[in-house]
Amino acid sequence: MTTTLPPPVQRPWSGVRTLLVIVGGVLGMVSLILFAIGGAGLWAQQQRDGNGYFSTGTEHVATSSSALLSPSLDINGVGPDAFYTDDFLGKVRIDIRSDDDTPVFVGIGPAAEVATYLNVVGHDEVTDLDVDPFKLSTTTRAGDRPAAAPAEQSFWVASGTESLDWTATGGDWAVVIMNADGSPNVDAELSLGATLPAVEGITIGALIGAVLLLIIAAALIVPAVANRPTRRPQARVT
Repeated sequence: MTTTLPPPVQRPWSGVRTLLVIVGGVLGMVSLILFAIGGAGLWAQQQRDGNGYFSTGTEHVATSSSALLSPSLDINGVGPDAFYTDDFLGKVRIDIRSDDDTPVFVGIGPAAEVATYLNVVGHDEVTDLDVDPFKLSTTTRAGDRPAAAPAEQSFWVASGTESLDWTATGGDWAVVIMNADGSPNVDAELSLGATLPAVEGITIGALIGAVLLLIIAAALIVPAVANRPTRRPQARVT
C-alpha cells in the first residue's frame, strides 16, 4: 500500500497582494530617504566646534560706505520663515576682525529702528548671499556719515567690536557691520556660527521614522510575496 501526497494548492496572485507589495515598496523607499537624512544629520553633528557651534569659514567683507547692512532676518516661525525660528538657529555667534587698525562694530537690532538709524547714512544693503563660494550681492544707498557712533544706539539686542553672541528670538531683525567710529571704508574678516539645535531633533526623528517605515514595509511585502499553500488535499491510498 502506497500513500501519495498531492502537491499543495498554491495561493493565486491577487490584486490585494499586488497592492501590498506596491505600498510596501513605497514605504521602503521613503525609509531609505529618511536613513539618508539621518545619516547626513549624524555627519553634521560631527562638524560642530568645541563650543557646539556650526561655523562658516572666515570670509572677507568690505564696503567703501559707512555700513554693510543685512536688512531683514525675519524670525517669526510661520510659513517659509519657520526655517529661521529660534528653535532652529539656537545661539548665534558672529566673530569679526578688522583688516586695518580701525575697530569694527557688529550689531543686531530691530529692522525698523536700524533702518531709521541708517536712513540718511551711506551704506551697502545685502540683496543676496551665496555661501559656497562666499559672495555678497549688495545695493549701494547714498548718504552721509552717521551723526553718532553705532555703539551709542540703544536699540541693539546684541552687539560687539570683536564678537557677538545672541540667542535667536522671534522678530524682524537687521544685522549691521560698521567701523566703530562710524567712518566709511569698512574692511574686515567675518565668521558666522549657530548651534542649530533642531539638527539633532531632525536626525533622531529621521532615523526613528526610517526604522518604523522599514518594519512596516517588511510586514506588508513578506507575507504578500510568500507562496504559502492555502490547503493540502487529502492523501490518496493505492
